[in-house]
Amino acid sequence: MAEDSKVPGKSNRFWLILILLILLAAAAGMAAVHFARETGGQVRVTQNGQVVDLLPLDQDCTKVYETDGGGRNVLVIEKGQVRMEEASCPDQVCVRHGPTDQTADPIVCLPNHLVAEVITPGDEAQLDGVS
Repeated sequence: MAEDSKVPGKSNRFWLILILLILLAAAAGMAAVHFARETGGQVRVTQNGQVVDLLPLDQDCTKVYETDGGGRNVLVIEKGQVRMEEASCPDQVCVRHGPTDQTADPIVCLPNHLVAEVITPGDEAQLDGVS
């Protein structure tokens, strides 16, 4: 009977190459998503339904918003993302929301009637369900 002539380690080499190819494809996909991100986004800040600021998303800044009732919010734009750094509201939902980029939900501070949302070019002209 002829003995099977398998090369030791050949199977392991196959799996190693397959895993490396999968990791390379994942890295290429993440890079493509990162570099294909639409530029020119802005942060629209509204308070009591009125637009109070329109800030470029690609310029880092920190802004403080105060209400007539003594409420206070600190908004930070950093590395293409916006977040609420601090707020005077008791529940801190807006602070725990985390950073928002062009694909995420708006940051809302209900007690202080403040909304920060990322808009991309062309979004300004679109009407929403309330308009």
